[in-house]
Amino acid sequence: MTKGESSVQIRFISLIPNLMGGEGHIIPYHQAVGQAVRQLGWKHHILAPSDAQIPDFPPAGSPLLPIIELELDGNLWQKLGRLKDAIAFAQVLAQQLNALITSSDSPKVIFLERFIHLQLLALAIALYQVPTRMLSVWLLYRRDTHLDKTRWIYKFLNQLIVWRLGDRQLQLLTDSELLAQSLAQYFAQPVSVMPIPHTDVLDFNVLGSNTLNSGVFDSDVLNSEDKIPQPFPQLLCWWPGAPREEKGWHRLKALVATAHPRADQICLLAAESANLTAIANGIHSKSIPDHLSRKDYNYWLSLCNIVLLPYDSEAYRERTSGIFTECIIAGKMPLVTPHTWMARELAQYQLQDLVIDWEAGEQVIDKILELSHDQPIGDKLKAMQSVYLRRHNVGSFAEQLGKLYDRNHPR
Repeated sequence: MTKGESSVQIRFISLIPNLMGGEGHIIPYHQAVGQAVRQLGWKHHILAPSDAQIPDFPPAGSPLLPIIELELDGNLWQKLGRLKDAIAFAQVLAQQLNALITSSDSPKVIFLERFIHLQLLALAIALYQVPTRMLSVWLLYRRDTHLDKTRWIYKFLNQLIVWRLGDRQLQLLTDSELLAQSLAQYFAQPVSVMPIPHTDVLDFNVLGSNTLNSGVFDSDVLNSEDKIPQPFPQLLCWWPGAPREEKGWHRLKALVATAHPRADQICLLAAESANLTAIANGIHSKSIPDHLSRKDYNYWLSLCNIVLLPYDSEAYRERTSGIFTECIIAGKMPLVTPHTWMARELAQYQLQDLVIDWEAGEQVIDKILELSHDQPIGDKLKAMQSVYLRRHNVGSFAEQLGKLYDRNHPR
């Protein structure tokens, strides 16, 4: 279905239980989803809590959900105690959904792409309090839920939604072919693979000399408006995002603590809270603010030479990385961990040389310096970039949304 093919305007409801303070890709992702939905001629609604840290999101006039924290760590009894919080969240969600659902006779789709079991439970409870005619739920699973200790809970909640809506009205989605196969086997239900839509990094892909002013690093914490030497004096390697162990924090600490005769040719850029301290005869280390605007994120992506992704192979064996996708789209070189989704993607383009062993710091430094001048690698990356540009964008995401709807709502 494309815009203009139907006189019925579908209402697409993005349900976002937790904005996470704007951390990660949650805001750019849903902004891209909104663009895709509008391309189809559908009406986009956002159901999310308010967050003073995030300007202009959700848009003014959007119905607001309560700020109820359901994702805190804790022991079993603490987590069980949050059941009452999930029920309270469900009551407000049901009220907001009722207002959206009863205001129009158009088909409605509720889209949930980041959630834990308590948030999915809240949605299931809410669905039993709203009209379900012409209503569908699309769940995009991002993690290897089929391996979780609580996987049976997700399976039960999926079935609870099916009992309420019907078989065809619950659709399972993901953005990884590997994950789709595993989830489909566990849930005994087809899982559709969606493109990654938040790839607007090309806005900053090419920066001219007027943008990169000559100057010097005069502080340890850099902002995007700081003057940057042109040409940059070292090879700039960026470890994007908030410091987390599953993203290889310990490996980056070890890397900056490694002495190497050519280490001064490299500068590592990372979030301030990573607390990476350079040593004598080690690589340079500079910090940028933990929380970046989309504009600043694109700025640093455009400026760096290599993106370091020393992610945990268990956590990222099947799940995707939005940063990796944006890195390829931006024409940058990623270095990744073996046995990850990223390594599999690179192997499809004969880029196995970018899959490295992070445990030997001296070898990592040698590899960075060697690969940065490898023209055949650069040519293969350009070929991969060309494919990614066609696959991962708002337009292809919109196309898949339309196909998914048409498959399950034949006219």
